[in-house]
Amino acid sequence: MKQVRVTGPGVVQVVEADEPEPGPGEVLLELHSAGICGGDLSLVRGTNAIARYPTVPGHECVARVLAAPAGSGIEEGGHVVVYPTLSCGVCRACAAGRTNQCAGMTVLGLSAPAGCFSERFAVDAGQCVPLPDGVGPDHGALVEPVAVACHVVGRGGVREGDTALVIGSGTIGTATAMAARARGVQRVLFADLHASRGAVLGRLGFEEFTTAAGDDLVAWTRERAGQVDLVYDTVTATQTAGVAAEVLAGGGRYVAIGAAKPGHRLDLPYERFYARELSMVACRNYVRDDFRDAVALIADGKVDPRPLRTGVFALPDVAEAFAALTERPADHLKVLMTRSDLVGTSPLLTGAAS
Repeated sequence: MKQVRVTGPGVVQVVEADEPEPGPGEVLLELHSAGICGGDLSLVRGTNAIARYPTVPGHECVARVLAAPAGSGIEEGGHVVVYPTLSCGVCRACAAGRTNQCAGMTVLGLSAPAGCFSERFAVDAGQCVPLPDGVGPDHGALVEPVAVACHVVGRGGVREGDTALVIGSGTIGTATAMAARARGVQRVLFADLHASRGAVLGRLGFEEFTTAAGDDLVAWTRERAGQVDLVYDTVTATQTAGVAAEVLAGGGRYVAIGAAKPGHRLDLPYERFYARELSMVACRNYVRDDFRDAVALIADGKVDPRPLRTGVFALPDVAEAFAALTERPADHLKVLMTRSDLVGTSPLLTGAAS
């Protein structure tokens, strides 16, 4: 079977691998599709702080169940999304349900071996979240970024009728806007340096978009909305935090989404935060309930994540997929990997591989 392996920075291989043999309590899965995320790109570049080599990349996936242990509650022939993080289960954070804060947390395909860029693979039954009736694999492929968005929206809090500014319109920024709208945010403004993102957002019903940054973004936001209740910041830099301090209304929430790098610091304008009693919350990954919430939003028709898909590649073409995201990032939100025999078999898996 075909399998993608990253044996070190810059070394990506497609190999013929042995068929997996599930261990006790494991489910045997056949890949439907899997998303490439920024963590996978940094794994290949050698800049991912938690990466371990060699590994099979991929942690955003939906798969068909080929075999499941008795009593697991997982039905053979059904589809599941894989909850990709592993935690110790006994530390203070885990005991409080904050498994995303576990100091020993690992992620399949990054810091734990055997991700999902493989035609077939095995995972522990506890990592499988079954898709309910009415949610097919074309939706399931994009549950993971919606789960991130659910965590972000939950951390920031939403009041009915809120106005939000989203800084950065990549996959997570866009998914966050979709989840926030589903939870009651009435108006969403977007800022991104890539002008081409405006057309994509427009198709999703987000019409207010600018490429302005810094003081120009402050002026644009004030002209459009006066002040906003929420700023979702996928960049999370001193400049964007400064924008948030200028445009947030009293009691507003600054929601920092950008992944922290070693030594990452923010210089916050505390005077503004103090005067307006602004709140800042940081968001890391998700917890299991966020996966369930994401599936529920999709099942209820409140979020349709399929427009996030901007490209699809077969596993043997993984090098081209990484190149598309690296060389033309403005053209893409979520690029999916799939088995060669599935390319073109559904709307999600049909279309430009560019």
